[in-house]
Amino acid sequence: MGFNRALIHSIPKVDHVRHSTFVKALAQQLEEEQAHNQLWRAMLEVFDVDHNALYDDLEEYFDGFSPEALDEMTHDVLASVRRDLAAGNAGRFPDAIFPDAVLALYHHLWVSATDGEVSYWEHFASQAGIEMVIFDVVTTTILPGVLNHPELDRGLASTHWWKEHGQPPTPVLGHRTDEEKHLALSRTALNRSEMANTIGSTVESRAADTMRLFAAALIVQRPLDHVFPIERYLKH
Repeated sequence: MGFNRALIHSIPKVDHVRHSTFVKALAQQLEEEQAHNQLWRAMLEVFDVDHNALYDDLEEYFDGFSPEALDEMTHDVLASVRRDLAAGNAGRFPDAIFPDAVLALYHHLWVSATDGEVSYWEHFASQAGIEMVIFDVVTTTILPGVLNHPELDRGLASTHWWKEHGQPPTPVLGHRTDEEKHLALSRTALNRSEMANTIGSTVESRAADTMRLFAAALIVQRPLDHVFPIERYLKH
C-alpha cells in the first residue's frame, strides 16, 4: 500500500508538457498497479485476512507521529541497516506491530515521492529497484513454492498476484505480464532521461538506501513472523 501511495503522489513531479508521453505511460502503470492492488486484496480474502483493518491500524500508527519524528526514526533505521542489513528492528519505532525496516521503508518512499527537494528520478529509480527484486524473488522462489501446493494454491485468486509479478516455472511463450512491461519502461526511462543521468550519483544514492531498507524488511521477517498479531487481522 505504501508503494502505490507513493507512486500516485510522485507523478505530479513530472513535467507534463515536456514529457507528456512519459506521463501517459505512468498513468497506464498506475491503472495497472491499482488493478494489482485488487488482486492482492483478493488473495488476502482467500486466506481470511482483513485488509482494511490492517490498513486502518497502519494509518492510525503513523498519524501518531509528527513528520519530523518519522524522519528522525527513519534516519536512525537507515543508519543501522547501512552498517548491517540484519539490523532492521532495533526498536526505533515504538510500540509497532511491524518491524522498523518495514515502517522506515514506507516513510522513506513517501518522502521521496512528495518532498520537492527530492527529484522525481530518485523516487522512480527506487521504485524500479523494488520491482526488479520482487520479480526475481517471485520467479525463483515464490511461484515454484506456491503453484500446485494445495495449502497455498487455492485457485486463481490466491495466485494471480504472484503470476503478475514473476515468470511461472513454465513461461507462456510471447506473453509479457504488466510487471515485465513496467520493468522495461523503467530501464528505458532511466537510460534516456537527461536529468536522471545528470544527477546520477544522487539518484543512485537514494535508490541504494531504498534497496537497503527493502532488503532489511525482507530479512527481518523470518525471525519475527511468529510475533506478528495475525489473529487480530483474521476474519472470524
